[in-house]
Amino acid sequence: MRSLQSKLSFGLTLSLITLFTTLWFLISFSIQYLAEDYISSRLQHDAEMLIGNIQVDKTGQVKLDESSINPVYRQPYSGHYFLILSRQQNLSSRSLWDQQLQHTKLKPGEQFTQFQNGPDNQSLLVLSNGFSKQGINLTITVAEDLNPVKSNIRQFRIRFAIVAIIMLLLLVALQAYILRYSLKSLFLIRTELQALQHGEVDQLNENVPTELGPLVNEINHLLGAMEQRLRRFRDALSDLAHAIKRPLTVMQQLTDNNKNTMPDELNKGLVKQVTEINQLTDRILKRARLAGHHHSGSRFSFAHDLPELIETLKMMYRDKGITIEVVKQEEVYCPIDREDMLELLGNLIDNAYKWAKQKVKITIAVNAVLTICIEDDGPGADPQQFQSLDKRGVRLDEKTHGYGFGLSIASDMVSEYQGTLSFSTSKALGGFRVDVSLPMDTDLIHPEAT
Repeated sequence: MRSLQSKLSFGLTLSLITLFTTLWFLISFSIQYLAEDYISSRLQHDAEMLIGNIQVDKTGQVKLDESSINPVYRQPYSGHYFLILSRQQNLSSRSLWDQQLQHTKLKPGEQFTQFQNGPDNQSLLVLSNGFSKQGINLTITVAEDLNPVKSNIRQFRIRFAIVAIIMLLLLVALQAYILRYSLKSLFLIRTELQALQHGEVDQLNENVPTELGPLVNEINHLLGAMEQRLRRFRDALSDLAHAIKRPLTVMQQLTDNNKNTMPDELNKGLVKQVTEINQLTDRILKRARLAGHHHSGSRFSFAHDLPELIETLKMMYRDKGITIEVVKQEEVYCPIDREDMLELLGNLIDNAYKWAKQKVKITIAVNAVLTICIEDDGPGADPQQFQSLDKRGVRLDEKTHGYGFGLSIASDMVSEYQGTLSFSTSKALGGFRVDVSLPMDTDLIHPEAT
């Protein structure tokens, strides 16, 4: 769909073009009609002047007193002509020279108007009237050349068209400015929506025009409801994890205390199940601790969120005294949701902290994709196991000890963002190395809710 502004601009521009075109035709034909009507009234006046100067003798001959006639009727091809028809003779103006007007005899009181071609390619307006004088029926035809009037009308049309086009362009520019100014609130809302997507604001500004007020209020209401629901969901998971921790600890103690009295197979099964449940609850608690209470849907910031994540992990592993080195560009844009990125980096860096001896190195770069490299100086993993570490459906106890649970979670999340995750041995530190590549085109990113 085209934008609202382009639709309104197209509609208003088309309306203005239609209006000015209609106005141009209306004014042009109105002026032409008025000019022809004025000439017709002048020809009618000349016809009445001619009938007034006609004399009829006793023999029925018609005579015209030419001394009282306008001199223009004596100038050859002047564009003003007349023709007088009686029962016995025809009288024409000298201006016709050797030409004749098309004529039709009319009864007294009749009138006929027509257009015809005259001498010297002239366009004539011809008016014929039927009269009766001294018992003699007469038809007086008077004509005038319309070419000078048409030339003036043509010049007027051209000038009016130029002025109309200039006015049209000015009005189009004005309506474009008015539209842009009127739709400024929509552009501001779009900017606020982008800021909302990046986590810079948690609500839209409600100081908007009346027409947009219900929309903005509804969006803010939905945002608040979703935020509350998500927070309750997080708190419920955290509370559930805390609640499970105590009975799990009791179960683990009971298992340890009675391991000698229980069959080995039953004891191993209980220990395994309790350990896996402990790991799940630890993951939920860790995720809640890393995510904090930030606004949902915000983008991860390497400048603000990564230091907080590292500080949190340092507190969790404060007894190890690990040194961490971060190498990144000054401005690194991350197209990933904040909570997803916290869980992804949290699992990977937590894994590095868990097995590092003294140092962890994080390298972040942006080219065609966002690349993150996490290395440690720990014991590493068996290279033969690299291909199976991120495989789905592989049991925890089938993976290399210490690597797997967090890496499988990271692998699933990277797949959701259409990225890649690879494992290798760190050449710089000698331990385990994880490389993550994520696409920078956010239009291609549609991860499922985590």
